[in-house]
Amino acid sequence: MVISIDKATAVRMYDKVQKHWKAALTKLETAAAQASAADKEELDKRLRFFRETDMAVVVSSSQNEIEEFKKKGLDIAKHRKRMVKEDLETKKPDDPLRIVFVCAMWITGFDVPSCSTIYLDKPLKNRTLMQTIARANRVWRDKQNGLIVDYVGIFRNIQKALTIYGATRGGAAGDSPIKDKSELVDELADAIAEATTFSEERGVNPEVIRDATGFDREKLKDDAVAAFVINDDVRRRYLQLAGDVDRLFKSLLPDIAANEFSAVCKVFSVIAAKIRIDIPAADISEVMNDVSALLDYSIATQG
Repeated sequence: MVISIDKATAVRMYDKVQKHWKAALTKLETAAAQASAADKEELDKRLRFFRETDMAVVVSSSQNEIEEFKKKGLDIAKHRKRMVKEDLETKKPDDPLRIVFVCAMWITGFDVPSCSTIYLDKPLKNRTLMQTIARANRVWRDKQNGLIVDYVGIFRNIQKALTIYGATRGGAAGDSPIKDKSELVDELADAIAEATTFSEERGVNPEVIRDATGFDREKLKDDAVAAFVINDDVRRRYLQLAGDVDRLFKSLLPDIAANEFSAVCKVFSVIAAKIRIDIPAADISEVMNDVSALLDYSIATQG
């Protein structure tokens, strides 16, 4: 969610992002066309994501807005047509609509748990500010936290708002729910180090796999899977460590600091996925029979 200071700026930001998105898409298409067989699948996946991603402007209407926006070199008509035609507010979480540009609408009284990031470029205070940042604080699927990208130095206002709305029952201010992103970077680095140590103790070097290419990389991945499924304890421990790395890495996105860890995190993630594929589905038929028998024994009609 990109929150701009006024409606015209929201439309300008949409146009600007469209321009740079297309440039990034062209660059990604070139990279995918030149990729090796081992890397092509991942690049094609990212390419599909870029192509499918939908964006929209969501702002309130006003009289003579088409002419007013035209004077500023902007086209609001196409956005208004979509806002009228579609119920953007009730889109399902898996809908391709992934980025919205707003001014006042949707920053309060609107709940979408999948919202991961708020780009905040509008001065806000007190209750409105707290409601706005709360758009991104919902836990959802793999999402454990949200990201607030502050362009206007609003953190002082957040601190003031927390003393009002984040106080404990006794009146004392509680711990701030907002942390600096550097803390998450440190947590991710520690998780990677722990997973790497566990791997190296079993003859697997994630950095060697990261730097390998083509069929050599695929063989190293298969060897790693074999090392981690030697018994249930090792397998479970590796999946736990890899899961911690994956969760923290996703929490760090889309911060540019994630780029430093992207490749090695992908190694842990891919190996974990390969291990899960080889795990047979649990046979719960005996348990279900016991449950049925218990129900038959426990439930009876009366009178």
